[in-house]
Order: sequence, then C-alpha cells, then structure tokens
Amino acid sequence: MLSVLSPLGNAASTVVSPFRNAWNSAFDQGNLKKENETLREENDRLKGDVTANSIAKEQLQQLLQLVGIPFVGDTPVVHSRVVSGAVGNFGDRLELDKGSNAGIERNMPVVTGEGLIGKVIEVSENRCVVSLLTSGTYRVGFSVVGTAAIGIAQGSGGDGSLRGTNIDSRQLVTVGAITATSGLAGSPFPPNLPIGTVTGVRSNEAALESTVDISMFANLNNLIYADVVLWKPAG
Repeated sequence: MLSVLSPLGNAASTVVSPFRNAWNSAFDQGNLKKENETLREENDRLKGDVTANSIAKEQLQQLLQLVGIPFVGDTPVVHSRVVSGAVGNFGDRLELDKGSNAGIERNMPVVTGEGLIGKVIEVSENRCVVSLLTSGTYRVGFSVVGTAAIGIAQGSGGDGSLRGTNIDSRQLVTVGAITATSGLAGSPFPPNLPIGTVTGVRSNEAALESTVDISMFANLNNLIYADVVLWKPAG
C-alpha cells in the first residue's frame, strides 16, 4: 500500500522556506500563499486516503493501492482549480478552470480528496460549472458501507448536509455509518465515491422505510481545488 506520509512531509518542508525569508522580502509573501495552498490541497488528498481506507475494509476493491485520488479506481481525473463560486456557506455552484479540452463532459462527478461534492452541469472549452451536491437540484444513490442498505440522498441547502430516503427499515443503519455512491445501473455516479457519515436515523415501521441525515465528508467552504472524474455510465 502506498505511504501517505511522504507527500505531506515533502509539502511541509517546502513551507518552511517562505517563513524564514518573509522577513527579508515582501515577494516571499506571495510564495508563502502558494505553498500554503499546495499544502492544503495535499492535506485534502490525504484525508481522502483515510476515508477511502474505511470503505475498502468493507468493499472488494483495494482502493488505497492507487495513485492520486484513491477512491475512483482506474478512472482518470482532471485536476482543476476553482475560479469562482461558493464562498463560505453561500452558493451552490462552482466554476473550474478546465473544460471540454481536458475531456470534461456534462454530468461527470466532481470530487475533492475527501469525497463527492457535485457534478458538472455546463461545459465550455476551458471552463466548466459544477452544481454542488447540497444544492438539492438532483439526487444521488448511495449505499451504507457494511450493510445491504441503499437509498437516495438529496441536499437541502449549502450547509453540507443531505437527507437520505427510500431505505428499507429492515436494514440496520446506525449513526456514524459511512455512505458512498451505490453506482447501481443507470446511476450518473460510479460506485464507492465517499459521501459522508450518518448523523441521524428515523424509521417508519408502517411504511417499512427509514430516512437518514448525512453529513458530507467534503468541506465545501472556500474550495480552492476540485477534481473532475472522467466517468460516464455504461451505454
């Protein structure tokens, strides 16, 4: 399994130099900002390693034996920078600095190193627009890792929370369980993209249905980087 320690160590060592030189040159402030952004991006990817490892314990795939974002399998991704979009808790769209020239198409999933954040809804040659998962404008099928439970999640506004419905109440789902995309036939998302953790469970025994609250793994506040997964449903 690939070590997740060395990339962070390398990134951290590069941050030291700007701190030493900041007293000598105002230009180093710009270098420090760039280094800090690089370190933040690397840290997000390492968080994704931890999330993917939790899923791998319950799934057949060896998700951590991959380079880059560990939970997208062999599917290529396009590393992108956020050029405009949600600030803080406001907004439900992002604009990325990559587009069709990089192979991006509408409805492709968008992730950070922590998990799924949305999907592409508009594409030009060198830009694309992402609708965040919290927007509530579309739904995503999910599975509860370690169980046979599946359901449908939808956002309710930009606070990083989702509501999961259509879960068979005979399936035991507990607070703290991990959710990931189910990738069932016809789904616009591949399987095993981490979504978040279950924070609340309610069951309607008469309807044999449970609903859950899900807190997303990915932090949507002030995103700097995002990766588009070059994946399309079969057929």
